[in-house]
Amino acid sequence: MAEDLITITVPVAGRPDCADWEGARKIKVSPRTVTLHYRPGRVGVVRAEVTGPWMPARPGIVYDRPGDMTVLYYDDTPEPWPAWVRNLAVEYQPCTPAVTPPQ
Repeated sequence: MAEDLITITVPVAGRPDCADWEGARKIKVSPRTVTLHYRPGRVGVVRAEVTGPWMPARPGIVYDRPGDMTVLYYDDTPEPWPAWVRNLAVEYQPCTPAVTPPQ
Protein backbone atom coordinates (compact mmCIF):
# COMPACT_ATOMS: atom_id res chain seq x y z
CA MET A 1 0.00 0.00 0.00
CA ALA A 2 1.40 3.37 -1.04
CA GLU A 3 1.58 6.02 1.62
CA ASP A 4 -0.51 9.17 1.23
CA LEU A 5 1.59 12.25 0.61
CA ILE A 6 0.81 15.87 -0.16
CA THR A 7 2.80 16.82 -3.26
CA ILE A 8 3.61 20.38 -4.33
CA THR A 9 5.61 21.24 -7.47
CA VAL A 10 7.27 24.66 -7.64
CA PRO A 11 9.04 26.26 -10.65
CA VAL A 12 12.52 27.35 -9.52
CA ALA A 13 14.52 28.36 -12.61
CA GLY A 14 17.59 30.40 -11.72
CA ARG A 15 18.38 28.69 -8.40
CA PRO A 16 21.90 27.32 -7.77
CA ASP A 17 22.86 23.98 -9.34
CA CYS A 18 22.56 20.75 -7.35
CA ALA A 19 25.32 18.14 -7.49
CA ASP A 20 24.67 14.42 -7.73
CA TRP A 21 26.34 11.22 -8.86
CA GLU A 22 25.43 9.33 -12.04
CA GLY A 23 27.21 6.05 -11.42
CA ALA A 24 30.81 7.04 -10.75
CA ARG A 25 30.49 10.41 -12.49
CA LYS A 26 29.63 13.63 -10.67
CA ILE A 27 27.04 15.80 -12.40
CA LYS A 28 25.28 19.13 -11.87
CA VAL A 29 21.53 19.64 -12.32
CA SER A 30 20.28 23.15 -13.13
CA PRO A 31 16.95 23.30 -11.28
CA ARG A 32 13.80 23.88 -13.30
CA THR A 33 11.27 22.48 -10.80
CA VAL A 34 11.26 21.17 -7.24
CA THR A 35 8.62 18.66 -6.18
CA LEU A 36 8.10 18.61 -2.41
CA HIS A 37 6.42 15.66 -0.68
CA TYR A 38 4.85 16.09 2.77
CA ARG A 39 3.18 13.55 5.04
CA PRO A 40 -0.22 14.77 6.30
CA GLY A 41 -0.19 15.71 9.98
CA ARG A 42 3.60 15.96 10.14
CA VAL A 43 5.73 19.09 10.07
CA GLY A 44 8.57 18.99 7.57
CA VAL A 45 9.16 17.70 4.10
CA VAL A 46 9.64 13.94 3.54
CA ARG A 47 11.32 14.13 0.13
CA ALA A 48 12.36 16.78 -2.38
CA GLU A 49 12.98 16.15 -6.09
CA VAL A 50 15.02 18.76 -7.98
CA THR A 51 14.57 18.31 -11.75
CA GLY A 52 16.22 20.08 -14.67
CA PRO A 53 18.84 19.87 -17.39
CA TRP A 54 22.11 18.33 -16.32
CA MET A 55 25.78 18.62 -17.23
CA PRO A 56 29.08 17.08 -16.13
CA ALA A 57 30.50 18.64 -12.97
CA ARG A 58 33.95 18.78 -14.56
CA PRO A 59 34.35 21.08 -17.60
CA GLY A 60 35.39 19.36 -20.82
CA ILE A 61 33.70 16.04 -20.02
CA VAL A 62 30.93 14.91 -22.38
CA TYR A 63 28.27 12.33 -21.47
CA ASP A 64 25.88 10.77 -23.98
CA ARG A 65 22.69 11.11 -21.95
CA PRO A 66 20.42 13.96 -23.07
CA GLY A 67 17.40 15.28 -21.21
CA ASP A 68 16.57 16.17 -17.64
CA MET A 69 17.67 14.46 -14.46
CA THR A 70 16.28 14.48 -10.93
CA VAL A 71 18.26 14.83 -7.72
CA LEU A 72 16.46 13.24 -4.75
CA TYR A 73 16.76 14.42 -1.16
CA TYR A 74 15.21 12.40 1.69
CA ASP A 75 14.58 13.59 5.25
CA ASP A 76 16.13 10.48 6.80
CA THR A 77 19.49 10.49 4.99
CA PRO A 78 22.66 12.25 6.11
CA GLU A 79 23.27 13.86 2.71
CA PRO A 80 23.07 17.63 3.17
CA TRP A 81 20.29 19.44 1.33
CA PRO A 82 21.02 22.76 -0.38
CA ALA A 83 19.82 25.56 1.91
CA TRP A 84 17.53 26.99 -0.78
CA VAL A 85 15.70 23.62 -1.06
CA ARG A 86 15.20 23.46 2.73
CA ASN A 87 13.95 27.07 2.77
CA LEU A 88 11.53 26.33 -0.08
CA ALA A 89 10.21 23.30 1.81
CA VAL A 90 9.50 25.48 4.86
CA GLU A 91 7.89 28.19 2.72
CA TYR A 92 5.52 25.73 1.02
CA GLN A 93 4.72 23.60 4.09
CA PRO A 94 0.99 22.84 3.73
CA CYS A 95 -1.34 23.75 6.55
CA THR A 96 -2.49 20.51 8.12
CA PRO A 97 -5.11 20.31 10.83
CA ALA A 98 -3.68 19.97 14.30
CA VAL A 99 -3.86 16.50 15.73
CA THR A 100 -6.14 16.52 18.77
CA PRO A 101 -5.07 14.05 21.47
CA PRO A 102 -7.78 11.68 22.69
CA GLN A 103 -9.68 12.86 25.77
